[in-house]
Amino acid sequence: MNSKDKRKISDHVDSDCAKRGVWLVKVPRYLSEMWEKNIGHNVGRLVIKAANGKTDLIFKSNTNLLEMNSSVHDKAASSSDSFLSSASRSNRIGPAKNKTNFTIPNEHSFVIGDVRNQSLAVLCEDKSGLNEDADICSGRLSIEGRVVKRADCRPHQTADYMRMKIKQIEKSCQPKRHVKQMEKAEVKFKPISVHAEMLAREKLKKEGAKTVRADKDIVRQAIFHAFEKHQYYRLIDLQKLTNQPPGFVKEILTEIATYNTMPPHKSMWELKPEYRNYRKDKKETE
Repeated sequence: MNSKDKRKISDHVDSDCAKRGVWLVKVPRYLSEMWEKNIGHNVGRLVIKAANGKTDLIFKSNTNLLEMNSSVHDKAASSSDSFLSSASRSNRIGPAKNKTNFTIPNEHSFVIGDVRNQSLAVLCEDKSGLNEDADICSGRLSIEGRVVKRADCRPHQTADYMRMKIKQIEKSCQPKRHVKQMEKAEVKFKPISVHAEMLAREKLKKEGAKTVRADKDIVRQAIFHAFEKHQYYRLIDLQKLTNQPPGFVKEILTEIATYNTMPPHKSMWELKPEYRNYRKDKKETE
Protein backbone atom coordinates (compact mmCIF):
# COMPACT_ATOMS: atom_id res chain seq x y z
CA MET A 1 0.00 0.00 0.00
CA ASN A 2 1.51 3.31 -1.06
CA SER A 3 1.24 6.69 0.64
CA LYS A 4 -1.61 7.83 -1.64
CA ASP A 5 -3.76 4.88 -0.56
CA LYS A 6 -3.04 5.62 3.11
CA ARG A 7 -4.00 9.25 2.55
CA LYS A 8 -7.28 8.26 0.95
CA ILE A 9 -8.16 5.94 3.83
CA SER A 10 -7.34 8.57 6.46
CA ASP A 11 -9.43 11.19 4.64
CA HIS A 12 -12.46 8.90 4.31
CA VAL A 13 -15.54 9.94 6.32
CA ASP A 14 -17.95 7.18 7.30
CA SER A 15 -21.48 8.34 6.43
CA ASP A 16 -23.43 5.14 7.04
CA CYS A 17 -25.38 6.76 9.91
CA ALA A 18 -25.75 10.17 8.28
CA LYS A 19 -29.52 9.79 7.87
CA ARG A 20 -30.11 8.88 11.52
CA GLY A 21 -32.00 11.57 13.44
CA VAL A 22 -30.48 12.82 16.69
CA TRP A 23 -31.43 15.43 19.30
CA LEU A 24 -29.24 18.36 20.27
CA VAL A 25 -29.80 18.75 24.03
CA LYS A 26 -28.49 21.60 26.17
CA VAL A 27 -27.88 20.33 29.71
CA PRO A 28 -26.72 22.11 32.90
CA ARG A 29 -23.01 22.14 33.66
CA TYR A 30 -23.26 19.93 36.75
CA LEU A 31 -25.07 17.30 34.70
CA SER A 32 -22.56 17.37 31.83
CA GLU A 33 -19.65 17.09 34.28
CA MET A 34 -21.25 14.04 35.86
CA TRP A 35 -21.72 12.45 32.43
CA GLU A 36 -18.12 13.10 31.43
CA LYS A 37 -16.88 11.40 34.59
CA ASN A 38 -18.98 8.31 33.87
CA ILE A 39 -18.45 7.72 30.16
CA GLY A 40 -19.66 4.27 29.15
CA HIS A 41 -21.99 3.86 32.16
CA ASN A 42 -25.73 4.18 32.51
CA VAL A 43 -26.35 7.83 33.44
CA GLY A 44 -30.17 7.68 33.39
CA ARG A 45 -33.28 7.04 31.34
CA LEU A 46 -35.75 9.17 29.38
CA VAL A 47 -39.43 8.77 30.26
CA ILE A 48 -42.07 9.87 27.73
CA LYS A 49 -45.52 10.62 29.13
CA ALA A 50 -48.62 11.62 27.19
CA ALA A 51 -51.08 13.78 29.11
CA ASN A 52 -53.83 16.14 27.92
CA GLY A 53 -52.76 15.85 24.33
CA LYS A 54 -49.17 16.85 25.16
CA THR A 55 -46.04 14.79 25.44
CA ASP A 56 -43.89 15.33 28.52
CA LEU A 57 -40.28 14.22 28.40
CA ILE A 58 -38.62 13.61 31.76
CA PHE A 59 -35.02 12.53 32.22
CA LYS A 60 -34.37 10.53 35.40
CA SER A 61 -30.73 10.28 36.45
CA ASN A 62 -29.15 7.13 37.80
CA THR A 63 -29.44 7.22 41.60
CA ASN A 64 -26.06 5.53 42.12
CA LEU A 65 -24.27 8.24 40.14
CA LEU A 66 -26.13 10.95 42.06
CA GLU A 67 -24.97 9.53 45.40
CA MET A 68 -21.37 9.32 44.23
CA ASN A 69 -21.43 12.87 42.88
CA SER A 70 -23.03 14.29 46.05
CA SER A 71 -20.33 12.69 48.24
CA VAL A 72 -17.61 14.31 46.11
CA HIS A 73 -19.34 17.70 46.39
CA ASP A 74 -19.64 17.32 50.17
CA LYS A 75 -15.90 16.64 50.55
CA ALA A 76 -15.03 19.64 48.41
CA ALA A 77 -17.42 21.87 50.32
CA SER A 78 -16.06 20.74 53.71
CA SER A 79 -12.47 21.38 52.63
CA SER A 80 -13.33 24.86 51.38
CA ASP A 81 -15.33 25.67 54.53
CA SER A 82 -12.34 24.89 56.75
CA PHE A 83 -10.51 27.93 55.35
CA LEU A 84 -13.32 30.37 56.12
CA SER A 85 -13.19 32.50 59.25
CA SER A 86 -15.87 32.51 61.91
CA ALA A 87 -17.15 35.89 60.71
CA SER A 88 -17.66 34.71 57.16
CA ARG A 89 -19.43 31.57 58.39
CA SER A 90 -21.93 33.63 60.34
CA ASN A 91 -22.74 35.69 57.22
CA ARG A 92 -23.64 32.73 55.05
CA ILE A 93 -26.93 32.47 53.21
CA GLY A 94 -29.50 30.59 55.21
CA PRO A 95 -29.34 29.11 58.72
CA ALA A 96 -26.79 26.58 59.90
CA LYS A 97 -29.21 23.67 59.60
CA ASN A 98 -29.26 24.14 55.80
CA LYS A 99 -25.63 22.98 55.61
CA THR A 100 -26.77 19.37 55.29
CA ASN A 101 -25.90 17.19 52.33
CA PHE A 102 -27.56 18.11 49.06
CA THR A 103 -28.00 16.06 45.90
CA ILE A 104 -28.33 16.89 42.25
CA PRO A 105 -31.96 16.95 41.12
CA ASN A 106 -33.11 13.52 40.09
CA GLU A 107 -35.54 14.63 37.39
CA HIS A 108 -35.14 17.09 34.54
CA SER A 109 -37.74 18.05 31.97
CA PHE A 110 -36.97 18.35 28.25
CA VAL A 111 -38.35 21.37 26.38
CA ILE A 112 -38.42 20.33 22.72
CA GLY A 113 -37.99 22.73 19.82
CA ASP A 114 -37.63 22.35 16.06
CA VAL A 115 -34.49 23.05 14.02
CA ARG A 116 -35.35 25.66 11.45
CA ASN A 117 -33.26 27.14 8.65
CA GLN A 118 -30.27 25.11 9.81
CA SER A 119 -28.60 21.87 8.85
CA LEU A 120 -26.67 20.37 11.77
CA ALA A 121 -24.87 17.03 11.99
CA VAL A 122 -22.84 15.10 14.57
CA LEU A 123 -19.23 14.47 13.51
CA CYS A 124 -17.14 12.00 15.55
CA GLU A 125 -13.41 11.30 15.47
CA ASP A 126 -11.95 7.97 16.59
CA LYS A 127 -8.23 7.99 17.56
CA SER A 128 -8.16 4.62 19.28
CA GLY A 129 -5.62 3.09 16.86
CA LEU A 130 -3.15 5.99 16.65
CA ASN A 131 -1.50 5.48 20.07
CA GLU A 132 1.44 7.89 20.36
CA ASP A 133 0.46 9.75 17.15
CA ALA A 134 -2.96 10.74 18.53
CA ASP A 135 -1.86 14.33 19.20
CA ILE A 136 -0.49 15.01 15.71
CA CYS A 137 -2.67 12.89 13.42
CA SER A 138 -6.37 12.97 12.71
CA GLY A 139 -8.41 9.87 13.51
CA ARG A 140 -11.20 8.07 11.72
CA LEU A 141 -14.08 10.46 11.01
CA SER A 142 -17.73 9.45 10.93
CA ILE A 143 -21.09 11.21 10.77
CA GLU A 144 -23.32 9.81 13.53
CA GLY A 145 -26.51 11.54 12.44
CA ARG A 146 -28.27 14.78 11.65
CA VAL A 147 -29.96 17.02 14.22
CA VAL A 148 -33.74 16.90 13.92
CA LYS A 149 -34.75 18.35 17.32
CA ARG A 150 -33.40 20.84 19.83
CA ALA A 151 -34.06 20.35 23.54
CA ASP A 152 -33.31 22.18 26.78
CA CYS A 153 -32.79 20.05 29.87
CA ARG A 154 -34.28 22.03 32.77
CA PRO A 155 -34.39 20.95 36.43
CA HIS A 156 -37.53 21.20 38.52
CA GLN A 157 -37.58 24.04 41.06
CA THR A 158 -37.34 21.81 44.12
CA ALA A 159 -35.78 22.42 47.54
CA ASP A 160 -32.76 20.26 46.64
CA TYR A 161 -32.13 22.28 43.52
CA MET A 162 -32.34 25.58 45.41
CA ARG A 163 -29.90 24.30 48.06
CA MET A 164 -27.51 23.23 45.32
CA LYS A 165 -27.68 26.66 43.66
CA ILE A 166 -27.00 28.34 47.03
CA LYS A 167 -23.92 26.16 47.48
CA GLN A 168 -22.73 27.04 43.99
CA ILE A 169 -23.22 30.76 44.64
CA GLU A 170 -21.33 30.50 47.95
CA LYS A 171 -18.48 28.67 46.27
CA SER A 172 -18.23 31.23 43.46
CA CYS A 173 -18.19 34.09 45.99
CA GLN A 174 -15.34 32.61 48.00
CA PRO A 175 -11.97 34.28 47.35
CA LYS A 176 -9.25 32.19 45.79
CA ARG A 177 -6.82 33.25 48.51
CA HIS A 178 -7.65 32.84 52.18
CA VAL A 179 -6.11 34.26 55.34
CA LYS A 180 -4.81 31.49 57.58
CA GLN A 181 -3.61 32.02 61.14
CA MET A 182 -0.19 30.51 61.79
CA GLU A 183 0.57 29.02 65.19
CA LYS A 184 4.34 29.14 64.71
CA ALA A 185 6.37 31.53 62.64
CA GLU A 186 8.20 29.94 59.75
CA VAL A 187 11.97 30.15 59.67
CA LYS A 188 12.92 32.13 56.59
CA PHE A 189 15.98 34.04 55.51
CA LYS A 190 15.12 37.70 55.80
CA PRO A 191 16.75 40.24 53.49
CA ILE A 192 19.63 42.20 54.98
CA SER A 193 21.31 45.36 53.76
CA VAL A 194 24.90 44.35 54.59
CA HIS A 195 26.29 40.83 54.23
CA ALA A 196 29.19 39.32 56.16
CA GLU A 197 31.41 39.34 53.06
CA MET A 198 30.79 43.05 52.56
CA LEU A 199 31.63 43.78 56.20
CA ALA A 200 34.89 41.84 55.94
CA ARG A 201 35.78 43.70 52.76
CA GLU A 202 35.11 47.08 54.36
CA LYS A 203 37.17 46.07 57.38
CA LEU A 204 40.11 45.16 55.16
CA LYS A 205 39.86 48.50 53.38
CA LYS A 206 39.89 50.39 56.66
CA GLU A 207 42.80 48.39 58.03
CA GLY A 208 44.74 48.85 54.79
CA ALA A 209 44.22 52.59 54.91
CA LYS A 210 45.46 52.75 58.48
CA THR A 211 48.58 50.63 57.93
CA VAL A 212 51.89 52.35 58.49
CA ARG A 213 54.74 51.82 56.10
CA ALA A 214 57.34 49.48 57.52
CA ASP A 215 61.04 49.61 56.77
CA LYS A 216 61.65 49.26 53.06
CA ASP A 217 64.29 46.56 53.49
CA ILE A 218 62.00 44.48 55.68
CA VAL A 219 59.17 44.69 53.16
CA ARG A 220 61.53 43.87 50.31
CA GLN A 221 62.78 40.81 52.21
CA ALA A 222 59.20 39.66 52.81
CA ILE A 223 58.51 39.96 49.10
CA PHE A 224 61.61 37.92 48.32
CA HIS A 225 60.41 35.18 50.69
CA ALA A 226 57.06 35.19 48.94
CA PHE A 227 58.69 34.76 45.51
CA GLU A 228 60.60 31.75 46.88
CA LYS A 229 57.25 29.92 47.09
CA HIS A 230 55.73 31.10 43.80
CA GLN A 231 57.24 32.66 40.70
CA TYR A 232 54.29 34.93 39.83
CA TYR A 233 52.17 37.13 42.08
CA ARG A 234 49.47 39.73 41.75
CA LEU A 235 49.82 43.06 43.47
CA ILE A 236 46.81 42.50 45.70
CA ASP A 237 48.18 39.16 46.90
CA LEU A 238 51.53 40.67 47.86
CA GLN A 239 49.73 43.52 49.58
CA LYS A 240 47.79 41.03 51.73
CA LEU A 241 50.94 39.03 52.54
CA THR A 242 52.97 42.05 53.60
CA ASN A 243 50.04 44.01 55.09
CA GLN A 244 51.38 47.18 53.50
CA PRO A 245 49.74 49.89 51.41
CA PRO A 246 49.38 48.92 47.72
CA GLY A 247 51.28 51.98 46.54
CA PHE A 248 54.26 51.17 48.77
CA VAL A 249 54.34 47.53 47.60
CA LYS A 250 54.17 48.62 43.96
CA GLU A 251 57.04 51.03 44.52
CA ILE A 252 59.24 48.17 45.74
CA LEU A 253 58.09 45.86 42.96
CA THR A 254 59.12 48.31 40.27
CA GLU A 255 62.67 48.04 41.63
CA ILE A 256 62.98 44.25 41.95
CA ALA A 257 60.31 42.81 39.62
CA THR A 258 58.83 43.12 36.16
CA TYR A 259 55.16 43.46 35.25
CA ASN A 260 53.89 40.96 32.64
CA THR A 261 51.54 42.41 30.04
CA MET A 262 51.23 39.30 27.87
CA PRO A 263 49.60 35.95 28.61
CA PRO A 264 49.84 33.41 30.13
CA HIS A 265 50.85 35.42 33.22
CA LYS A 266 49.24 38.71 32.29
CA SER A 267 48.84 41.35 35.04
CA MET A 268 51.25 39.47 37.32
CA TRP A 269 54.66 40.36 38.77
CA GLU A 270 57.85 38.34 38.37
CA LEU A 271 61.31 38.91 39.87
CA LYS A 272 63.92 40.39 37.62
CA PRO A 273 66.59 37.94 36.42
CA GLU A 274 69.25 39.50 38.68
CA TYR A 275 67.11 38.86 41.77
CA ARG A 276 65.97 35.34 41.06
CA ASN A 277 69.02 33.80 42.75
CA TYR A 278 69.40 36.37 45.51
CA ARG A 279 70.20 33.68 48.11
CA LYS A 280 73.26 32.60 46.15
CA ASP A 281 74.25 36.25 45.63
CA LYS A 282 73.84 36.88 49.33
CA LYS A 283 76.20 34.04 50.23
CA GLU A 284 78.83 35.32 47.80
CA THR A 285 78.65 38.85 49.24
CA GLU A 286 79.03 37.46 52.73
